[in-house]
Amino acid sequence: MWALILALVAAVVASATAITTGMQGDMYVFAYSWTPEFCYNQPTYTGCFTPQDYWGKYFIVHGLWPQYSAGGYPQTCTTEAFNTSVPTAIGWSTMTTYWPNVKVAETDSTYDSFWEHEWTKHGTCSGLTQYNYFQDSINLLKKFGTPASVTANVGGNISATTLRNDFGGSSKVALQCNGGAYLVGAYTCWSQTNGVPSAQITCPSDVISEDTCTKTTLYIQAFSKGRAQIEA
Repeated sequence: MWALILALVAAVVASATAITTGMQGDMYVFAYSWTPEFCYNQPTYTGCFTPQDYWGKYFIVHGLWPQYSAGGYPQTCTTEAFNTSVPTAIGWSTMTTYWPNVKVAETDSTYDSFWEHEWTKHGTCSGLTQYNYFQDSINLLKKFGTPASVTANVGGNISATTLRNDFGGSSKVALQCNGGAYLVGAYTCWSQTNGVPSAQITCPSDVISEDTCTKTTLYIQAFSKGRAQIEA
C-alpha cells in the first residue's frame, strides 16, 4: 500500500516540474481569509464547528489569482480538469490546514470542490502545474501570511492604518471586512517569474478599490466570541 502511495506522489511531483502553459496575466492577487469571521453566524458550515487551532490565529489561503496590472483578470484559461490526487501528493493535512474548505466536513465527498473551483477559474491561468499551483500558494502563505499584529489582537481591535502598514502599506493591500469593520480577509499583489509569485508589489487601482474596510478601527473575530460594536 505504501509503495503505491509513494509511487503516486512521485508521479505527481515529477509531472509538476514543467510549465504546462504560459501564464495569462502578468501578476497575482493573493487572497487571504480570516476563518473566525468567515465562520461567524454560519450554522450550516460544518467545518466551522470544530476549527483547527491554526485557523484561529492565522490567515488561510483563499486563492492565488492571476491578474493584469493594467486592470482586470483572466479566468478559466484551459479545460484541464482538477486532479484529485494532487492534495494527497502535497499532503492532505497540509491542504486542510492552510487551504481548508470549512463549509463541509473533511469526510464529505464534496470537500475538494473548493480546490477544484480555484484551480478551474484561476489556476488554469497561472501556467503552473496543479501541484505547483497549490504548493506555491501554500508556500507564499507560510512565508508572508499573517502580520504579528493580527495574531496578537484576536478577539480585539486593531487600527486599520496599522494593519495596512503591516501588510506593506495602503498601496499594497486591499483589506476585506464584513460591515466595514469586521476583518474577513485581505488581498495582496505579487510579481511573478514563470508563473511563480516572487515579490510583493503595488496593487492596481481596481484591486485597491475592492478594499471594504471602511472603519478606522477593525475587529478581529475569535472563534466562539460575540461581536464587538465598532463605532469609529
